[in-house]
Amino acid sequence: MLNVSSLTGKFYFLLLGIVVPFFVMSCSDVQKHEPPENLISREKMIDIFTDMIILDALDRNSPRTLKSYNLKTSGHILKKFDLDSLTLAQNIEYYNLEFETNQDIYNEVSSRIEAKKDKIDSIVKVRDSLQAEKRRIQAEKTKDSLSPIKSMIKQQIN
Repeated sequence: MLNVSSLTGKFYFLLLGIVVPFFVMSCSDVQKHEPPENLISREKMIDIFTDMIILDALDRNSPRTLKSYNLKTSGHILKKFDLDSLTLAQNIEYYNLEFETNQDIYNEVSSRIEAKKDKIDSIVKVRDSLQAEKRRIQAEKTKDSLSPIKSMIKQQIN
C-alpha cells in the first residue's frame, strides 16, 4: 500500500531530478544576438548615458531650468548625437544583453559623473568663498562709512 510520504518523495525526486536540470540547461543555452544595423560605438554610448543621467538629474532637481530653455531631454539627446529613437532603443537593448560591455559602460559613466561632480563641488566652494569675502568687504565698508557718523553722535552727546 502506498502512503502519502512515498508519493511526496517521488514528487520531489521528479521535481529535483528532471524539472530543475531542464530549467538549468534551458537557461544556460544563451544565444548570441546580432548587433543592430546602426551600432553605436561604446564610447558614444558612454557619452549618451552620461548626458542622459545629467539631464535627468537636472530635470529632477530643477525642472524649471529645462523648461526655461524649452528643452526636452530625449529630444536633446537625439539631436545632439544625431540619432533617431529607434536606433537608440536598439542599441540600448543590444548593450543591455552584452552584460560585460554594459557593465564597463556604466562603470565609465559613473566615473565621469563622479569627476564632473568633484569639479562642480570645487567650483561651488570657490564661489561660496568669494561670496563670503564679498560680504565681508561690504560689511567693512558699511562699518567704516558709519564711523564718522558715530563719532559725531558721540561728540554731540558729550
